[in-house]
Amino acid sequence: MESWKFLHFNKLYIEMILQELAKLYDRLSDDPDAEVPGRGTSIQNIGFRITLDEEGTLVGIDDIRSVQKGKSSLVSIPMQVLGGGKSSGSGFNASFLWDNCGYLLGFKGNGDENPGRTRKAFEALRDKHLQFEEQISHPAFSAVCRFLEQWNPDKILGYLNDEKLCLCNGIFRIQGNSRHVHELSEIRDWWLKQGGMELWKGEGEDQETGMCLVSGRIAPLALLHEPVIKGVRNAQMSGAKLVSYNCASFLSYGKEKGFNAPVSEDRAFAYCCGLNYLLSRQETRIFMGDATMVFWADAPVAEMNAIMAEFMAGMVPPHDFSPNAVPVSAMDENVLQKTHALLKKMVQGKLGYDDLSYGDARFFILGLSPNSTRLAVRLWYESSFGVIMEALQSHYRDMQLQRQWTEDNSRHPEPLLPSPYAVLRETAREMKDVSPLLTGAYIKSIFLNNPYPDSLPLSILRRIKADRKISYIRCAALKAWLVRRQKKHFQQQTITPMLDIENKQPGYLQGRLFAVYVKTQEDVFKGRTLNTTIRDSYYASASTSPCFVMSRLARLYSQHLGKLSYREKIAREELVQEIQDKVDIATLPKFLDLEQQAYFNLGYYHQINDFCKKKESIQTEEQ
Repeated sequence: MESWKFLHFNKLYIEMILQELAKLYDRLSDDPDAEVPGRGTSIQNIGFRITLDEEGTLVGIDDIRSVQKGKSSLVSIPMQVLGGGKSSGSGFNASFLWDNCGYLLGFKGNGDENPGRTRKAFEALRDKHLQFEEQISHPAFSAVCRFLEQWNPDKILGYLNDEKLCLCNGIFRIQGNSRHVHELSEIRDWWLKQGGMELWKGEGEDQETGMCLVSGRIAPLALLHEPVIKGVRNAQMSGAKLVSYNCASFLSYGKEKGFNAPVSEDRAFAYCCGLNYLLSRQETRIFMGDATMVFWADAPVAEMNAIMAEFMAGMVPPHDFSPNAVPVSAMDENVLQKTHALLKKMVQGKLGYDDLSYGDARFFILGLSPNSTRLAVRLWYESSFGVIMEALQSHYRDMQLQRQWTEDNSRHPEPLLPSPYAVLRETAREMKDVSPLLTGAYIKSIFLNNPYPDSLPLSILRRIKADRKISYIRCAALKAWLVRRQKKHFQQQTITPMLDIENKQPGYLQGRLFAVYVKTQEDVFKGRTLNTTIRDSYYASASTSPCFVMSRLARLYSQHLGKLSYREKIAREELVQEIQDKVDIATLPKFLDLEQQAYFNLGYYHQINDFCKKKESIQTEEQ
């Protein structure tokens, strides 16, 4: 079986990433159902359409936005247009036969803070189109040019039904023609063969050629790698670059900009479009901390979709096993049922190669983080799909823990398979505050089946001390960290998913004892609200230096014990004696290290859960 290879980031591995993304684009291009742009085009969100007659007179401005599931307002529709996306900058960057309302109509809404610049943007787009009218020589394009010559931006309010369209991109269509102007074959051919992005931007026809690092062939090299990458969380809205140079300190051998990493225009376009495709789909993208992670397989598109469905079901598992909860937006019934069965087997630890659709398929994971106008590679993994799913199953096996008892124990709100996202969410007050270094190290440990980083329990324990919530997901993560730590040090101690009365770890026993003290106080004051409880006042000191506070808690416990019923008092005393019999006072550390603090919380969680389970059993017997 192929083993995992974790690749440290350097120039060589960036080349490998670009090669695989470019291959993905080639496979997508061969699939008619895959919505990827061709060379010289891009996918843009379009909200309105300018309809003209054959003479270029404005007929109307149509709102072509649609209703999208889960959205309360109309949204623009993705459409393939000529040219790439608009780059940021202080100059004018007019597009070809599409653009935003400011460029196309010279108006950006009543809230426009710089209407003079908006008029100049319109004039820039108009002049660019008029410059190539004779070269294109097509009646539909000439109609657009006549409109641009005659249009007065002050008239726009008479044609707009919704001023929100001023925030959208628009396109042109000639009345009576079912296709938009940019879709007409003659105009499209001119753009792809003769016009192109470089000519449109006024650059010369002479291009530097060289050996492409992606394809290994001599070809015209890309000065800028376009289209820009969009969809990475917290990156610039206008897009970012995966490969770019803009300072002299980054350059070498007298090369400028993209020539420092020579990639042909064709392969640069391919890898950018391949990455944008992954970032635009929920089935191939998840967010963790500041990292945006994408996944894909070296397989035909139909097979890749099936693989993604299985992987995402394991990576972002639902809270239950109902088919509607599987986090994949589009699945046929057979894939849905198979994914449903896969989840069950993963919970049981019985998932094998035979259960996967394409266990031997090569699989890739790429994690990106924003860095101003650029993207930083946070993660890069390459292995077989079967190895990845086995690593995921091992992760969930180590995370396995009895779920937290609730008053309505027939319905657990907690997931059987806490996702990596859910675990990372418990390490900070808000997801945006999760450490980027922890995110990368944690995901790496999952897929390499390595010990989890020590920063994971440190962060979780810090959160517990802040809010006093010893929850299911937090304790499951602490248990998994302990399990893999023991494997690393070849220890034989078994950590069970539920209460283990044979566990003699000092931290575990002190956690159980602390749970007894907390539960006794809760039983005595049941139904009453206390300003502070034992857990509120003593958790921090009890979980780090129990020797200094347990005697004081024992005295409080004695006072509370006298207020319980005789039956409860006997049972509680027997439990305390059972725990204390295992405590070796001579070897009890004054301060608990990180490992023993994790044991403390696990012991507390197990004991509290056991109390609730016993209570439920007693109530069932009485009924």
